[in-house]
Amino acid sequence: MQSPEIKKKRGISPIWILPIVALIIGGWLLYKGVRDAGVQIIVHFENAEGITAGKTKVMYKGIPVGMVMDIGVDPDLGSVSLFIEMDRRTKKGLVEDTKFWIVKPEISAGRISGLNTMLSGSYIEAQRGTSSVARREFVGLSEPPPLPEGVPGLHIKLTADVLGSVQKGTHIYFKNIVIGSVQSYSLVGDESVVIDAYIEPEYAELVKTGTRFWNSSGIGVTGDLSGFKVRVESVAALIYGGISLYTPEEKMDTPQAENNQFFPLFADFDEAEYGIRMTLNLPSAMGLSEGVSKVMYRGFEAGVIKDFSFNDDERKSVTAHILINPKAEFALRKKTKFWVVQPKLSVNRVENLDTIVKGTYITFQPGEGEFCDTFVAVEQPNVEEMLRPGSRFSLVSENSKSLSLGAPVLYRKMQVGEVIGYDLSGDGKNVETEIFIYKKYADLVQQGSIFWKAEGITFDADLEEIRV
Repeated sequence: MQSPEIKKKRGISPIWILPIVALIIGGWLLYKGVRDAGVQIIVHFENAEGITAGKTKVMYKGIPVGMVMDIGVDPDLGSVSLFIEMDRRTKKGLVEDTKFWIVKPEISAGRISGLNTMLSGSYIEAQRGTSSVARREFVGLSEPPPLPEGVPGLHIKLTADVLGSVQKGTHIYFKNIVIGSVQSYSLVGDESVVIDAYIEPEYAELVKTGTRFWNSSGIGVTGDLSGFKVRVESVAALIYGGISLYTPEEKMDTPQAENNQFFPLFADFDEAEYGIRMTLNLPSAMGLSEGVSKVMYRGFEAGVIKDFSFNDDERKSVTAHILINPKAEFALRKKTKFWVVQPKLSVNRVENLDTIVKGTYITFQPGEGEFCDTFVAVEQPNVEEMLRPGSRFSLVSENSKSLSLGAPVLYRKMQVGEVIGYDLSGDGKNVETEIFIYKKYADLVQQGSIFWKAEGITFDADLEEIRV
């Protein structure tokens, strides 16, 4: 009887193939799960209004990068925690200065935002930080943050006494074209407001160091009896508010503005208009008005009164702060004379009739000398004396005989001059009447010339006729 032959089996039994394959697949799935696993973060908000776990997304530049997985209330009951799973590719961007905020519909008088969320629902927007320190827990913002300085374009700051109608998102206009927007604002102590503004890259070159900014919201109305001026930047600025800018011709050669440069924000266009400042000391305001009364020269507007201030002197006089058009800079010389032009009415003369309609204004007689921006108003000189050459003469009489300034001096019923002033003689017994004879007729006045008061009406009569 043959004995059985025993052979040793080589290799792995087929029964182990299935467990090994299962182990390999399980290992691959584990590796893939670890590799593709999202990043868990927590973001704290004041409330979770409009947020739904498993539905609300986290967006970055219009692309979904995360999902809210759970919502919880913080232990102090002061805020809520959103447990969010972020895409693994965002890991490097989750640093200490990364910002999150909730985007939801917002409609106000000057702003409409988040309109797309009315259909898709609220979502969380993210802004990548620049830090290199990783973080997994954040405090969400109540509103969108300003654009970071690294974003291409011009980032400038505007300073104003009050914020007015300017809000976040307010447009910045140049010739009614939107070139930027307001990003944020903050209060500096209790003195002023600083507004962070952003200008789009393609328009950054429009802003120079001499550029002027003003609040163009609403309607500006200025005027007097001669008419009114209504200024509206655009319908959009009227409804939504806005800031406008322009660069005066004299400032076009100034350097380009740089990031973080400060500019004043003027209340309106009239205040923003470029000019040279000067002061004029006056006995009183004399019918002049801030922002309305003009400085005129030969019919042209050379400046405008911006405001008044009281002087600390015995007379409590007034100082007018004036903005002079750069084209009228020639007036700012030491010997220039400024005076107030007001209407004057007398029996036989009406002077400065245009001021009855246009209002009182300031004018000047250019002088020579070095530059000067501080003046004292003088008494209004006689217009004819200013514009026409001639000679002065003094007439002495017992009284002024009811003559008025501007009364004509006649020769053969033709006017050859006029009365320009009165004064008492040195002994106080007589009146000295000062007359001005036009140069063309100056030779008529001789050593033996006789002057008399021509009455308004003379009456003579006899049996044959009556002469009036």
